[in-house]
Amino acid sequence: MFPWFRNPTAVILPTEDVKLFKPAPMVASFSARGPGGLTESILKPDLMAPGVSILAAAMPSTDKADVPDGNKASAFAIKSGTSMACPHVAGAAAFVKSAHPGWSPSMIRSALMTTATTRNNLGQPVAINTGAVATGHDMGAGEISPLRALSPGLVFDTTAKDYLNFLCYYGYKAKLVRMVSGDAGFACPRGAPSPDLIATGFNYPSISVPRLAAGKTVTVSRTAINVGPSNATYTATVEAPAGLSLNVLPERLVFSRRWTTAAYEVSFASVGASKGYTYGAVTWSDGAHSVRTPFAVNVV
Repeated sequence: MFPWFRNPTAVILPTEDVKLFKPAPMVASFSARGPGGLTESILKPDLMAPGVSILAAAMPSTDKADVPDGNKASAFAIKSGTSMACPHVAGAAAFVKSAHPGWSPSMIRSALMTTATTRNNLGQPVAINTGAVATGHDMGAGEISPLRALSPGLVFDTTAKDYLNFLCYYGYKAKLVRMVSGDAGFACPRGAPSPDLIATGFNYPSISVPRLAAGKTVTVSRTAINVGPSNATYTATVEAPAGLSLNVLPERLVFSRRWTTAAYEVSFASVGASKGYTYGAVTWSDGAHSVRTPFAVNVV
């Protein structure tokens, strides 16, 4: 036996606050990944938020071995996990709600998504824990940026009708949907059930196309609400990978007043894209606001 095994020693150094850690943010290994299990016609996850080494409230330990003599058990601990990210998002949503009490939950979600951060503090694209560039199925729209979410410019309001239609698209009968909603006059949209209709007509602040075959075109519609100044004109720019053709119509959205709406369509076509999921974004800008909607398209 080596002599130093008989009297082992250890040194515990004081903790230090590591400021301006780089690169950050980064998608943790345990972060939830897409595609969604229920349907691939809605891009998941929506967002990401800080969830690594978070100082959080915790149940005090009852194990005497965890508590130094003469001290009380701590009511706080350093925790990591999606359970740490969720309170950050809830707090950000409450922060936006406090500034805009009339906004619906889906409008708040939209504001958080379209203003999310997709680059780290080195100016590079956000990466996953292995160093590879994060995709929409790794980080959703990006990491929350609560201050930017206070003034998103445009929002996408996913209404109760959108969710009822989703049930129809997914395969539920209109009679059952009426029982759930209490709306005796509700009727399922023509063409339901169809997962493709979820992708094309569900007014969500992101886009997911689960199947894009060669020689085919998939057209997705969205409706935006102007929550910024009156007399605003937004112009579209596209981030698209090689082999994927995108067409946005109209290329400009004109809002004469606040709270007015404008609809547009995004058409996707494969022109030699590799099979599998490919990612990008459509961004609307009026010069003061940048409204980014990510997309994921599965080329088959």
